[in-house]
Amino acid sequence: MSSKDGQQPSSPDATAPPTVAPVSDVPPGVRVHHFDELSERTQRALAAASPAGSLDIDPATSRLSRGDVVVFTDYVRVK
Repeated sequence: MSSKDGQQPSSPDATAPPTVAPVSDVPPGVRVHHFDELSERTQRALAAASPAGSLDIDPATSRLSRGDVVVFTDYVRVK
């Protein structure tokens, strides 16, 4: 599956910290979260990481999973 942003999907190392990347489209079936519905801690981490970079969250305790999209100023995808 490819996206309009020209990036091919990849299989990130599950032990690596999650990252975010801007996207221009939302593939069907992807979970979408609205920024204001996330915890304050996750909001701060997203704000510090956006528009692209490492996401300082614990995936085990966050509502976000790799592949999810967050509606923020723009769309960002958790990788």
